[in-house]
Amino acid sequence: MNNRSRVGLLLGSIAFAVGLAAPVSSNDSIPEKTTEVKLNGLRVRLGEPVQVAAQLAWEEGPNHRWVMNHPVPSMARFPNGELLVSYSLVSDYNDNPRNVSGLQFSSDNGKTWGQRFDFVAEHQAMVYLADTDNSLLGIPAYLYPQTPGNERNFEATYTRLERGGSRVILEPRGVKVVDWPWPVLSSAGYGFYGTKPLAGIVPSNRFAPLVFDGTALNVGGRLLATGYGMKKGEKQYENFLMASEDRGRTWRYYAKIADATELPRDAEGPNEIAMIQLADGDLMTIFRVGGTKEWKLRRAYSHDLGRTWSKAEALPAYSVEPSLVRTANGTIALSTGRPGIHLWLSTDPRAQTWQEIDIVEIHNRWAPDKTYRINAFQDSDRPASPPLWQTSSYTEILEIAPNRLLLVYDRSAKPKPENNADLTRIFVLPIEIVRE
Repeated sequence: MNNRSRVGLLLGSIAFAVGLAAPVSSNDSIPEKTTEVKLNGLRVRLGEPVQVAAQLAWEEGPNHRWVMNHPVPSMARFPNGELLVSYSLVSDYNDNPRNVSGLQFSSDNGKTWGQRFDFVAEHQAMVYLADTDNSLLGIPAYLYPQTPGNERNFEATYTRLERGGSRVILEPRGVKVVDWPWPVLSSAGYGFYGTKPLAGIVPSNRFAPLVFDGTALNVGGRLLATGYGMKKGEKQYENFLMASEDRGRTWRYYAKIADATELPRDAEGPNEIAMIQLADGDLMTIFRVGGTKEWKLRRAYSHDLGRTWSKAEALPAYSVEPSLVRTANGTIALSTGRPGIHLWLSTDPRAQTWQEIDIVEIHNRWAPDKTYRINAFQDSDRPASPPLWQTSSYTEILEIAPNRLLLVYDRSAKPKPENNADLTRIFVLPIEIVRE
């Protein structure tokens, strides 16, 4: 934290204040400079991208990993309207000597963003849930054994962002996941990329054996949060719901959403996931099973508030970290990508049909020069692979006012910066959806 911040102890917790402006109004309109896209039954107005951050990527650590070229941005909204954007300040591997994220805040619906605050977190974004007193509960991504070798009980830091982000409470070991029904693959020893962790340091790893990821909802008087993990002895993920009866401090396995039974062996298995409640009360999840265009996202429904789930079906959309919103006018919006970044929209209540908008094309039409453009490139380590893109393709969409969305995404200097002007950039894009 910078010198305007303060650090103190509170009942065994760590509390610090960052300072933030007054609550925001939700009446701001989409800027005049817009791109209008007409779809069947929809008119979509997209404003100009707003840059949240720009940073030159750098190398660090014994393996010279690149940092800030896979920033996996995320976004959340406080009950009073303040926004936060987070992004990773560590590399996309499991050999980080520290876990840090950047946080930036906006009090004017994303038009302007304040300075960055370095935040003790993880490479993968936390799951944020609106709480009382203009607070957000930050549900941790990565879960670690409560004791060495424990494969059924896990813990992590409890995080609560209060007063619109002006005060943050951290309680080490404040989150427990207990009595897991099956042994989880151990993260001890050598990591996913063959790197041995340093003594006493649990590495950040997006391939962690058990994680919270995606969405948390208050359903039927309890908190339900999506996540994924890998059984000991298995090589593919499955995803599930976890439930908490004490406002996010203690979690238990609640239900399986999907496993890899009907997927090819080279699939990752069901992992990164998003969940919404539909107009009829059913829950719908959309989730990743692989990391390229060939791996279409899957979708499942629950008619009983998450206890059981339908057989997963493939969608036209692909492939990583989906984000879901059901807008005030009933439109269902899905953001995802890799390759590229895409916004998928459905006008029917159960999202049976989808229409797509290419966000990279919209962005590049606006980009003032090549250091803002999101381009394709060939992976030199895998010359036969399809082209990759200068973005992590991790996104988050929020409804900040009725039928008005904000989409956060990144432009990364991949595979590494060409020069000092080739920056990794985080953007938010204002979107308005009109039903016709």
